[in-house]
Amino acid sequence: MSEIKISMKLFGAFRKYGDSLELAIRPGSPADIVKETLGNVLGDSARPLIRDSVLADEETILPGDYIFDHDARLSILPPVCGG
Repeated sequence: MSEIKISMKLFGAFRKYGDSLELAIRPGSPADIVKETLGNVLGDSARPLIRDSVLADEETILPGDYIFDHDARLSILPPVCGG
């Protein structure tokens, strides 16, 4: 079984981990699995921020049940505070 490559752009509070990274997931995995995989890479201290953040492609914010069946370029967007 081949893997799907996720190229992830990091923004806001995630920048301390770099500008981007790549993840590999199984075909048919939902967006929530992408976030879980990201937590495995970044570590337990990043999990609360990942949980509160959203994944987006070039056009829209993706729901947690969005299914990946091909390689994707995503961004993870942390919550924004301030005015």
